[in-house]
Amino acid sequence: MGKQAGIFTLICFLLAFCVYGQEDSVHTKFAGISFGASIPRTDLEPTYKKPGVQFSAFMQFTPNRWLNIGFRLNVGEVQSENRDVRFFDQSEFQINDFAKSNYQSLHVEPSFHLIKKPNYSVYLSQGFGFLRFLVYDREGNNLANQLNSRDQGEDYSNFTVLLPTTLNAYYFLSNDFGFQFRTGWLNPQTDYLDNISNFGNPENNDNLFILQFSIIKRFTLIKSADEK
Repeated sequence: MGKQAGIFTLICFLLAFCVYGQEDSVHTKFAGISFGASIPRTDLEPTYKKPGVQFSAFMQFTPNRWLNIGFRLNVGEVQSENRDVRFFDQSEFQINDFAKSNYQSLHVEPSFHLIKKPNYSVYLSQGFGFLRFLVYDREGNNLANQLNSRDQGEDYSNFTVLLPTTLNAYYFLSNDFGFQFRTGWLNPQTDYLDNISNFGNPENNDNLFILQFSIIKRFTLIKSADEK
């Protein structure tokens, strides 16, 4: 997790410097890094509890408009546990009562501002992207390879569509640095964040509730010489 978070932080700042280096546009943009918690709801954890860690790097374009767009990279880890799992005859199935899920995601994020001022804003975002996840047991073994831990015929992909819905608020200081708060749901379109589906509640997909704090930097690009 530490190595992945470092890579995402580096990507964020490289993107920011690339944007700053252009001089043929006057669009404003901001970039940032986030840290916070992701809280799972799965078949093993039917209510949101046991927060895990999450890190993000992101860039948002044209924040001077009411409707804008951004890109966000996430890495995180969550755990689900239910020591009382007893669904079927355990001589036939070895259903996992513990799951540790590592995930990485990339999504595009259109946003609509509810309140928009020069230095602060409150806005809603509805994203679309993809999430990759791996699920492990207590010993660190990949649960996807343990076919007797799920119902017969349940083979799942470790890639899924992501439809994150979030409420966000940011504030910029006079030096163009600022901070952002973010909360909402990642809405992965899979029921296998804890490795099981039919042996749990197959009618509800697993989900992740997130709480994040971000350090952000705003960039106002310089007009070209012909435009001054």
